[in-house]
Amino acid sequence: MPALQSLSGLRGLAGALPGALTIQNAAQLASLDGLENITTNGKNDAGDSIWLFQMPALQSLSGLRGLAGALPGALTVQNAAQLASLDGLENITTIGKDVSGESIRLEEMPSL
Repeated sequence: MPALQSLSGLRGLAGALPGALTIQNAAQLASLDGLENITTNGKNDAGDSIWLFQMPALQSLSGLRGLAGALPGALTVQNAAQLASLDGLENITTIGKDVSGESIRLEEMPSL
């Protein structure tokens, strides 16, 4: 099975995403381009609004630039070794928390 390399097929998604945005174990995905028309999103049962995990090739969050206002849950990015900035999140004004009380969790990101 080929590895996921692009989210461009999701470019038609627009407006509110009722649940969390979760992407994990996407070793070859370098960007989140294709999600730029999502303007708000919800959260999952763990309290995460955005959860990006095991994405060693991820270099950019600019595909999230359409998100604006409040995230009801936490922002978690883990194991994204190539990610050097959080550009793309500028329009988020407040961030909620997850079930452990964390709002922002950035781990194993040596380029940041």
